Amino acid sequence: MTSLAQFPLAVVATLAAVQLAAVTPAPVASPRAVSVPVVAVVPFAVPGSEKVQNFDDATGILTAKLAEKGITAKTLPPTDRLGVVAQAGQICAQSGATGILVPTMRTEQAVRQRNYILTTVNYYSTHVELRLSLVRCDGSLAWTGTAVGDKDYYNANVQAGVADGITQAIGRVLDLYLVRTPDTAQPNATATPATAMPTGPKVAIVPFTQIGMEADPSLDFATEEARKRFAARGADVVVTDQADHLIATKEAPAMCARYRASSLVMGTLRWEQTPKFAGIATHAEIMLTTVDCTGKVVATQDEVGEHLHHGANFRAGVSSAIEDAFGHWAQAPLPAAKG
Repeated sequence: MTSLAQFPLAVVATLAAVQLAAVTPAPVASPRAVSVPVVAVVPFAVPGSEKVQNFDDATGILTAKLAEKGITAKTLPPTDRLGVVAQAGQICAQSGATGILVPTMRTEQAVRQRNYILTTVNYYSTHVELRLSLVRCDGSLAWTGTAVGDKDYYNANVQAGVADGITQAIGRVLDLYLVRTPDTAQPNATATPATAMPTGPKVAIVPFTQIGMEADPSLDFATEEARKRFAARGADVVVTDQADHLIATKEAPAMCARYRASSLVMGTLRWEQTPKFAGIATHAEIMLTTVDCTGKVVATQDEVGEHLHHGANFRAGVSSAIEDAFGHWAQAPLPAAKG
C-alpha cells in the first residue's frame, strides 16, 4: 500500500481537499417565494335571473378544479358577465387577481325516444356548451375557449343529466385553458371612442350565437325574435355580424359607430324539456343585456317562457317557449336609449 508520506506536500493537500468536498454537503439555496396564479371567477349564475341549482354547483366545480391545478380562485359575488368589462380594473385591485375568468353556459335538454321491439323508452338528451373567457384587468379579452358536455339520461331526476354534462364541459375547457398560449399583449387602458355621435338605428342586436359556438337553430330563432320584438315596439334596430359578447362590449364605441347605433343588445338562451301526460313541456329562459356606447351595462332583462307541445317536432316547442318569453319581456319598459 502506498503511504501519503511518499507524495509531495502539494499533492497531499490536493487529495485532502477532494476528500473534504466529497463529504461536505452543497450549500442549500435560500427559499424563494413561489408565485401562485390568482384569478377572479365570475359565478355561473346571472344576477336577476331565476335560480338554477346546477349553475351554483358549477361555480364550485370550476373553483375546485382550478385549485387542483395550483391556481388560486377568488370567487366574486354574482356579477353581470358583460359588466365585468367596465369593472375589470376595480375587480383586479380588490381581489388581487391578475385576470378574470368569465364563464358563459347554455344548456339544452330535449326529450327523445328509443324504440325497441316491445316497448318505447323516453330519455333526456342533455347538451351543455361552456365558453370560458379570460379578461385582462383593463377589460380586454386575453383568451377564450369552448367545450361541450353531452349526457343521455334515463332516470326521473333529469337535473342529474345536466350536472353530469356541466362537469364534463368544465373539465374539458380547463384542459384548453391550461395549455393556452401565454398572454404577451400589452393591455390598452382605454377604448377608442367613436369618432362621431351615432345616428340612425338606435339598437344593434349582437346575435345569440357567438363565434366559435356550435350552430343552433334555437339561437338563430331567438336573435330574429329579438329583432322583431324591438321593431314592433317602434325601435330602429339592426342585427350585427356574429361577435364575442365580451369583445363587443369592450369595443362598444367602434361597434356603435360601425352600425350607427346608440346601444348594443346581447342575449343568452337556456331551455329544457320534460314529458307530461298531455305532451312535452318546454321551459325557456331569455336574458337580454343592453350596453351603451361606452361599454357600460345599462339594463338587464330576464324572462321565462313555457309551452306544452304536442307532436314529434320538439324544436317547435322550443320556438313557442322562446316566443312566450319574449311576450313577457314586451310587458317591460324599454331601456332608455342614449345618443
